[in-house]
Amino acid sequence: MKKTIAVIGGGAAGMMAAIVSAREGAEVTIYEHTDRLGKKILSTGNGKCNLTNYDMLPEYYNSSNPALVEQCLKIFGVQESLDFFDSLGLWTKEKNGYVYPLAEQAAVVLDVFRYTVEALGIKVETGVQVSKVYPVANTNGNACVCVEVNGKKQFFHSVILACGSKAAPK
Repeated sequence: MKKTIAVIGGGAAGMMAAIVSAREGAEVTIYEHTDRLGKKILSTGNGKCNLTNYDMLPEYYNSSNPALVEQCLKIFGVQESLDFFDSLGLWTKEKNGYVYPLAEQAAVVLDVFRYTVEALGIKVETGVQVSKVYPVANTNGNACVCVEVNGKKQFFHSVILACGSKAAPK
């Protein structure tokens, strides 16, 4: 039986989590509240989509737990980011320590993400509202997670929250 995973949030982090999970053999569903995946990607890096940069230090992150930030950067740093984008077929270039797609167009990044999501058979539900996420025991007594989407209950082995935050005041 395939592991089922719900990803709540269809931005860059959500699509990346979904892609990695699907590559590991999971059956993945992305829930996105807007009408399409990755809208904010188009505005990153002034439309060029800064993917990462070579100067990644924990003190650059606003966190009450800098040790956690440091641990995360050691596990998945610049090289791992570059390897991930390379695995999608996205060519990159470095400019003043920042890494951009070779085409310097955010739309290219979004297209690569969307194509990979589709190619991996990841289910996508847009324009939906996730109202609750909570643990439950299934009929086999195994723990699972209930995700309430537009008032309907969906059950998964795991949930990844990649909701992000507001990019602009509106």
